[in-house]
Amino acid sequence: MTKKIIYITGSRADYGIVRRYLKLLNDDRTIDLSIIATGALLSNEYGHQVDLIKKDGFKIDTEIEIPLNSKKVSDTIKTMSVALDRAGEWFENNKYDLVILLGDRFEIMSFAIAAAMQKLPILHLHGGEATYANYDEFIRHAITKMSLYHFASCEEYAKRIIQLGENPNNVFNLGALGAENCMFIEENNVPSNIKGLENYFTVLFHPETLTNVNQLEQVNNLLSAIDEFKKYNFIFLGTNADTYSDVIRNRIKDYVKNNSNTKYIENLPTAGYHYLLKNSICLIGNSSSGIIEAPSLGVYTVNIGDRQKGRIKGNSVIDTKCNREDIIQAILTVIKNAKNIKPINPYFKPNTADGYYKKTIELLERLSEDIKEPKIFYDLLF
Repeated sequence: MTKKIIYITGSRADYGIVRRYLKLLNDDRTIDLSIIATGALLSNEYGHQVDLIKKDGFKIDTEIEIPLNSKKVSDTIKTMSVALDRAGEWFENNKYDLVILLGDRFEIMSFAIAAAMQKLPILHLHGGEATYANYDEFIRHAITKMSLYHFASCEEYAKRIIQLGENPNNVFNLGALGAENCMFIEENNVPSNIKGLENYFTVLFHPETLTNVNQLEQVNNLLSAIDEFKKYNFIFLGTNADTYSDVIRNRIKDYVKNNSNTKYIENLPTAGYHYLLKNSICLIGNSSSGIIEAPSLGVYTVNIGDRQKGRIKGNSVIDTKCNREDIIQAILTVIKNAKNIKPINPYFKPNTADGYYKKTIELLERLSEDIKEPKIFYDLLF
């Protein structure tokens, strides 16, 4: 019997990471795969990236629009409440054998709650990780508790999922899809506006949402450090849809208008982003892609501030405080040593997408037994 699987995505990042995995599921005739698109994917401000999913030939069951005002925390909470209401209504009338979710986004948590309340089994990707400076931290762990199955990206994260009370038989360390996916760049999907760029840094900077830092002060410190490197080019990418992201976006756009060695790109298709990153001197900012994907591309990361604090990091990631002098020193370290190190990626496993696909098939075969009774809390023996 065909199994109905739904994948829920709200951004270019959480779609691009799983694209090869989804294709394997989609090519399997025993699986009816579809997608729910929401969040920034449907926003013109963020590039209306849902068109990329359609171009890839995946079936979209529904597009659920939600407000994305990011000026205040209350705006984010309103977004979550709207997402929960609309997801709840959708799952009331549309049932699936398995719901697949990735990560820690606030809108994804709303869909997790709705699916769990409707007793739909959830497969959670990238659980067990730590990012202490963001509300992603507790959102991720909350989604873990609503999920039946778990694909972790490192052994330490798999152990943490079990520590949260999840059955070890349902927790699997399969590596990070992004660490492998970034190595398969489809040149025909790379926009022409980033081809031929030379001597440049890629910059991707997001807000910290649990610390008391001033977002404007942080981005100004970053830009002040970049001012010291006029002989290089800097390609800025748009920040995500987190609370206070508008502060960062507006300040960077103003900066780019007044500096000829800079360029601003709101969003890129996955292939374009990986192409840009691979050919850059390094990634500057605080994106998880600097921790998980950049090492696979042989690229250094200057990781700024506490947004990624808690994550396992390879030898090509340079942590720095978010102040002008420390950022300058980190960039100088990259310029001096970038060609003298072979990055080691703790998230990489060969044939990751294939491993995800095969394990998903195994889980579907035992699913009927696993959902006969509500899952129990797995207690560790102390």
